[in-house]
Amino acid sequence: MTVRRLVFRSSVAAAIGLGSIVVVAPQAVAETCADGSARIFFSNAEPRCQTGSASYSAETISKVCSMTGADVVAEAIYLNAKKQPVPTRLELSNGTCGRFIIGGQQSATVSVTPN
Repeated sequence: MTVRRLVFRSSVAAAIGLGSIVVVAPQAVAETCADGSARIFFSNAEPRCQTGSASYSAETISKVCSMTGADVVAEAIYLNAKKQPVPTRLELSNGTCGRFIIGGQQSATVSVTPN
């Protein structure tokens, strides 16, 4: 369990104990980059914000989130049993997030278009 989850769960438990109502937006984690951009989460690095297009082959992407006002197309390439490339594509917009499988990922491309 991550520290963030532990702190969140402790805060919710304390608020419930005090009779408070807690409302958490489903995309709260994604709302840390500017509107019209994407937040890219890597398996071995800190997340970063992105605008435009970028390709990643040295870093493995685990999650991509579209910020408000952005359309994001993310594609990861995996190799099948015959060593042929197989793409997995995510199309995200306005605060939605999507995940990629980390194991076997060969490369990834993320394109951000403001909407």
